[in-house]
Amino acid sequence: MRYKIGILIESDFYEPEIDYYQKYFKDAGFEVHFLSRLWGNAELTFKGHEERRHFKCNESFENIDDIALKSYAAIIVPAGYVADRLRFTDDVHKLPPACKFLERCFADKDLVKGIICHGVWLMAPISYLVKGRKMVVHNNLLGDAKVMGINYVNQDVIVDGDLVSARTGNDYIPFAQSIVETITANKSGFKNVEAGFRSLQKALESKIESLERKIESLEKSNRNTIQPYYNSQSYVKPTVRNNKVPRVLICATNYGTWAEELQAQWDACKRAGFEVTLATPNGKKPLPFAISVDPNFYDPIQKVTVNPPDVCRRCKELVNGNEWAHPIKFADINMDNYDAVSMAGGPGVTLDLCNSWELHQAILKAIKSDKIVGALCYSVAALVFCRDPENDYKSVIYGHKITAHPRAWDFYGPGMAMDYKLYGATSDNKGTDVVTPGFLIPLEDLVRGAVGSREATGGRGACISRINANRESPQVYYDHPFVTGTSVESSIAFGDLLVKAIKEHIR
Repeated sequence: MRYKIGILIESDFYEPEIDYYQKYFKDAGFEVHFLSRLWGNAELTFKGHEERRHFKCNESFENIDDIALKSYAAIIVPAGYVADRLRFTDDVHKLPPACKFLERCFADKDLVKGIICHGVWLMAPISYLVKGRKMVVHNNLLGDAKVMGINYVNQDVIVDGDLVSARTGNDYIPFAQSIVETITANKSGFKNVEAGFRSLQKALESKIESLERKIESLEKSNRNTIQPYYNSQSYVKPTVRNNKVPRVLICATNYGTWAEELQAQWDACKRAGFEVTLATPNGKKPLPFAISVDPNFYDPIQKVTVNPPDVCRRCKELVNGNEWAHPIKFADINMDNYDAVSMAGGPGVTLDLCNSWELHQAILKAIKSDKIVGALCYSVAALVFCRDPENDYKSVIYGHKITAHPRAWDFYGPGMAMDYKLYGATSDNKGTDVVTPGFLIPLEDLVRGAVGSREATGGRGACISRINANRESPQVYYDHPFVTGTSVESSIAFGDLLVKAIKEHIR
């Protein structure tokens, strides 16, 4: 039964990567074990590379025999200088112990091997194991990859059978996700863990059903006194702080929001019992991009039908009703009145949201007041362009982990010109006649930083841009104070995470 994930460790490890692995793999149902060469000691303490943080390790890979190795689903060589330190050998005529261990790992085809960034250094003495394999390495190691005979592929994460590789330490999130996905695909090595997950899921579903029955009973008994914001079945009693309900400001474009990206977070906050105020640049109703309320719209890039019919009906109900009819102007925003600010995405945000001075002032005030800041899909551009004059005019997301609409999903190429036709347009709220050659700006490039540098998110930050995100597996992330989400498929998950972050932060 393969229920463990082993991660090699030594000094000069990359702290954010190791922190993420500890939580992510545990949440995925695995035991996480950190392995090193202990030189006969019961325990050694290693120091991180960025923060010089201490990390204690008490397990040696030299003590793992062939039977014990069968309990591991994956072995990971992490980023930083871990690999360089582990490839030391006492006898220059013999392989380093860590390389001997990896030889045994590569001999087991049911064991997933993960190598990220400079981790490929550890493969140099045993390069025959990766010769001809599809991999990506850090750009600094392109020459090393060529000498080692690696079949280099220019992508951030590559899966080649039982081998998963990633370009840099900042790619640890999609790297870890790909490792779990690869383990899951290996039915022979994962079937016991998978059965355990099914059992846990069944137990959780039973518990949820029990809780739902209790909630329904409570709602029936209080129906005469409770006035729900949306509907009684989804109503949740407001979170109270100092006898006040949380107040959320949601900002949207006047040139074409993506309907669900506004609707999902609006309804999530309303269901939570929050006071919600809507704001737009000119104070007019935020009309949705016409194709975003078309249940038959087929995305020509992703090759999927994007808009569920029930979502389209709800969005049209909001547009045609009064809830979105009277937003305030950006110029009238006073962040002292709100506990959080969030932004909806859509093609129009690049025309009037992403470089709005008034919106930037609200974001800066929210950050400096320690309030939650949300951004979904292309509204993340407003965070990229929001600069902090007290921090050398760096982007406010510098050093944070932020999602980005994938470059591969952008409308770009022949026949991809975009107009900004709106649903429900009127003579005094008609949007714009502008036509752009596809999406106006590639958001993933902005978040990653110009020409491959990571200026926007900083050395300790990360761009999270997963092209396999979908409604069943959405991509959202909370790195305080920022809650961000990839695109429309993650709208519901974004709204839920936004509500959770606000509740927990102001508790």
